[in-house]
Parts: sequence; C-alpha cells; structure tokens
Amino acid sequence: MNIFENIDVSKIPNDTILVNNKKLKLKNGVYYFGYKPYSGFIKELYISDSLKYIGSYYKGEQHGTTKTFFPNGKLETERSYKNGLSYGRHFGFWENEKMKFDYMYLDDSRQGIQKQWYESGKKYYELTFSDDKENGMQKAWRENGKLYINYEVRDGVKYGLQKAALCYTLKNEKLK
Repeated sequence: MNIFENIDVSKIPNDTILVNNKKLKLKNGVYYFGYKPYSGFIKELYISDSLKYIGSYYKGEQHGTTKTFFPNGKLETERSYKNGLSYGRHFGFWENEKMKFDYMYLDDSRQGIQKQWYESGKKYYELTFSDDKENGMQKAWRENGKLYINYEVRDGVKYGLQKAALCYTLKNEKLK
C-alpha cells in the first residue's frame, strides 16, 4: 500500500512572479501578494538570469514541487510539499551530478529509509524512520567505506554500534 497520494495542484494558477517582487511578502511562513495569500509560482534567478529556484504555492503555502538549480542549469534539489508541509520524495544532487540525498516525508515527518551520499558518490548513511523517529536499522559509513554506525532501534531503544571508536589496538592478535 502506498501511503503517499498524488498532490493535487490543479487549483494553482499558472502565474509566475519573481521572489524579489516588492508586492510579495513572507509572513509567518506564508507568502502574500499585497494582502492576499499568493497562489502560483515563485521563482528566483541568478545574476546571469538563469533559473535558481522555482516553487508552486497555494494560498501562500508551498504546495506541489519546488526545484533548485545550480548556476549551470543542472538540477540541484527537488522537493514536494502538501499544504506547506514536506510530503513525498525529496532528493538532491552534488554539482558533479552524483546523488546527494534521497528522503521521504509524510506530513513533515521523515518516513522510511533516508539516504545520503558523499560528493564522491560513496554512501554516507541509510537511516530508517517512522513518524520522524528512528525505527529499524541505522547505518553510516566513512568516506573510505568503513562502517561507523550500525545499530537497530526497536521501541525507542538502540542496539548496536553507535559512532564507536576502538580505544585499544591489536598487534599480532594481542592487546597492545
């Protein structure tokens, strides 16, 4: 069963304004155009006039897809929102086009496996969440590939390796 339904954006008009428009104001997390909550698209440009950011808004709140771009025009992040809350898949890339992160949200709460990578493309972590709390296996790696976090969370209790560092060394299989 998929708990993530499609976000209905059919009521968002196809109007687009720049984020620096003097009539556009952000108050308590809601965008207003004049005195009315804004519905439409808000975009921001780099000095070069290339697209830096575009997001869809309904009644002043993020609703639908928001994208950011590097100055070279390549996609940096894509996030989705529903009624102002993080919802669905959020993902991003490093400037070298390798994956940076891949997260899932339900009503602003992390859900499922959250993944992140180093700029080199090597895996940084895989953390599992339910209702924005760690639940299940949690793993993280140093950039050299060595596992440094490896534990499971069950009923709020952590079992396993948590940011551990050896406080002793072995030489010829004996304590040094």
